[in-house]
Amino acid sequence: MSRMPARAFILPVVLVVIGLLALTMAGFIFFIRAEVAGSLAAGAAQQARLAAESGLEEVVTTLRLHPHDATVWFDAPSRFKHKLIWSSGYNRQSDPVARTGTREVLQEEYSQPIPAWRFSVVGDSYQEAISSDQQRIRFGITPEAGKLNLNAATDEQITALLTPLLQDLEMENAPALIAALLDWRDTDDETRENGAESDYYNTLEPPYNAKNGPLDSVEELLLVKGFSAAVLYGEDVNRNGILDANEDDGEESFPEYDNRDGVLNRGIAPFLTVWTREPDTALDNRPRINLNLDAAAVTAAIQTYFTEDELAACQGAINYITGLKNRGFDFSQLGSPAELYRAGLTEEEGGGGPTELQDSPVTLDELPIILDRFSTRPLQQTQTQGLVGLINVDTAPARVLGVVPGMTPEAVEAILAVRPELTAQEARTPAWLLTREVMDVATFHAVAPYLTTKAYQFHVEVLGYADHLKVVGRWEWIIEMIGPLAQVRYSRDLSPLGLAWPVDDRELAGEGVTVQSRTR
Repeated sequence: MSRMPARAFILPVVLVVIGLLALTMAGFIFFIRAEVAGSLAAGAAQQARLAAESGLEEVVTTLRLHPHDATVWFDAPSRFKHKLIWSSGYNRQSDPVARTGTREVLQEEYSQPIPAWRFSVVGDSYQEAISSDQQRIRFGITPEAGKLNLNAATDEQITALLTPLLQDLEMENAPALIAALLDWRDTDDETRENGAESDYYNTLEPPYNAKNGPLDSVEELLLVKGFSAAVLYGEDVNRNGILDANEDDGEESFPEYDNRDGVLNRGIAPFLTVWTREPDTALDNRPRINLNLDAAAVTAAIQTYFTEDELAACQGAINYITGLKNRGFDFSQLGSPAELYRAGLTEEEGGGGPTELQDSPVTLDELPIILDRFSTRPLQQTQTQGLVGLINVDTAPARVLGVVPGMTPEAVEAILAVRPELTAQEARTPAWLLTREVMDVATFHAVAPYLTTKAYQFHVEVLGYADHLKVVGRWEWIIEMIGPLAQVRYSRDLSPLGLAWPVDDRELAGEGVTVQSRTR
């Protein structure tokens, strides 16, 4: 037998070894490239989040300087749209986008995108005039006081707000949903008709008890019998207040339950909050003067807290108020200091109030100072709690204004018509409802105890993005301003919902496109 030389096996073995090494090296290179790509993507996502947080810091800085001036931060594209954080090619002063207000200029002036990171603070326009049918992006923040506080509202207010909203959602069991919500927040275990208490929730898997107390967030409603994401957010699954194509195509794409009627139904969440509260202080953060204190204390507080200009501007009203105190008038019978203004009341309306106020000399010019500086709350309340659930008349949408006790539909329409014309000075107190002849004095007396023009809690949604990368971070926060300090009460990463906001669409972000909306 002939024996094959051993060296005849060398070439195949070498080729096999080289092939294995090549495969190993190719896999290793692929792994390294994947790790590098993943690291770059993670780095870009972190940069996007930091860009969004830069937007939050810009909001906080603005609120420190203009805490209650909605004209500065409610709709301010020059302050909150495409704001540059960093660029390798220019700074904020030389930023071409700041010059034109659009990123289209980058395509015209640069062949390759220059590395740059930006943020936009975005909000929907559901709170605008009731006559508007335009859908657009609002570059600004949203005060929570423009919404109805679930924990402070009466059963009647919740029913009045939610019934038409649920009917718009084509919910046939609206009374049952409302009953279940009221059972969830009340303190007893008595089940209302069609409601639900712990005996129902204990049958679920996993079981849990009814809250029987205040809600910690609007999303907590998802634990309540009958409530779902479709109820909270309606067709607006990406929560941008814009009717996107997938939200108006029936069963062709998610959400399958949109009714394809060309109308964006946003559910109930945009009109609800659990955060609103404010101290009983004036606009300069000094305590309001409670007129239920003794006469000497009221007189001393006026001398302490009123500025010289305010004293000069309303000396007649001050003399009248101190005179009432010296005569022992009981201010606790007034719903608010607004009732000190009596001009314009008919004899029948005037006769419904305290007889001591029939000849009140308080003028319309003095009323803003009176509303800002004085309080008629019971003294025990001032010692135990702030003002919870007041509605911001400068920003609240029509549906929320409509559930303010004493408010009329005609007054709501007038408020929404006049608001865009207000100056920052006018909007400082609710007195503009009379100075602009939005409502009569009797209606003003009825609604004044429930209204505010101040804001302490804000919904902030920020996009962080780059000119040179296709990456976006989308974050939302609820912040509370305590003096100059911002406390984050709630935060959430909305990036999984997608960009949602076409911030480069000039038509949508500017004049808008005509659509229908049921959210006003």
